[in-house]
Amino acid sequence: MAEESHNTSNKPNWPSLEQQLRESRVDPGSALDELIRANQDFEMLRPEEANDRIRIPLWLRVHFRKNHPELDFRPNDPTGGYPLALRDLYHWMIEHQDLIPEEQ
Repeated sequence: MAEESHNTSNKPNWPSLEQQLRESRVDPGSALDELIRANQDFEMLRPEEANDRIRIPLWLRVHFRKNHPELDFRPNDPTGGYPLALRDLYHWMIEHQDLIPEEQ
């Protein structure tokens, strides 16, 4: 049986910046790289967000909260209070790491 890792300090186990950049395959020096680096204030999030199943990166949640302090992020909300469109935005950001929309 595999041994589970337990956090005895009751502090959330937030991912490292390097882990986040690697998981999202971020190009070094890109606008996305800068955005992720600028949104590492995980203390803005609820501790349980470190391990929830919402597929929105933590840095994007921080960015969203910074830009929408008027919203209520309730722990009993299955979306965490985040619009599900943030998932689509995240995927767009990965494809367009310069964060410049294509000309129409």
